[in-house]
Amino acid sequence: MRRIKIVVFACFLLVVLAGVFSQRHALACEAVGLTDYEQVAPNIFALPSVENIEEVLRSILDGRQRVDSTFGEMIAIPKIVIVANKVEANNFGANSTATAYYTPMGTCIILGPKGQNVDVTAHELTHAEVGQRVGWLTHWLEIPVWFNEGVALIVDHRKPFLIENIDISQEAIGSVKQLKSGRGFFGGTNTHENYVASRMAVNNLEPLQLYQKLERVRNRESFESVFEM
Repeated sequence: MRRIKIVVFACFLLVVLAGVFSQRHALACEAVGLTDYEQVAPNIFALPSVENIEEVLRSILDGRQRVDSTFGEMIAIPKIVIVANKVEANNFGANSTATAYYTPMGTCIILGPKGQNVDVTAHELTHAEVGQRVGWLTHWLEIPVWFNEGVALIVDHRKPFLIENIDISQEAIGSVKQLKSGRGFFGGTNTHENYVASRMAVNNLEPLQLYQKLERVRNRESFESVFEM
């Protein structure tokens, strides 16, 4: 009996350690305040190596205002880590544009050197708001990655994602809706096509109804029944 307990405990410990390892970058982002990164604005952190800090802070503020004016006033206050280069981004497991990590504590955003503009900050802040509105567990269980990206692209005005610049088939839009994981969405050679297909997939969404619909999902209505997409 004692041997069985030891085996069960060892298996449990392995699962915990595997979970911690898989979430190490998210945990590093959340714990950034304990490092050499300085708080340059409420919940925003950077190293002195970020030379254009005032410009980046303005982009974050403008991005927040864009989300407010499109969907309604934000309630999310994500932690944002501004990095100066690809090496710093890699330390957080992030790319050179931006990466958002979702944890039970909230959303933590790594803002890379290629993403320090109003379009990317609005995009990432929308991810944070969706996560805040439904809660971590419901976000994980109910919100499809294609929807999350499509909604964020509504406030992302980079040219490739503007409706007038998108030419994609209904078949491609239908295919992206079948992707059930971030690995399927981001991991192949069709990542750009997945993004633009996601943007078109949410084109009939009324932006000012987003928060109300997310509240229904938070209250245990299914994503499919609420959004009917």
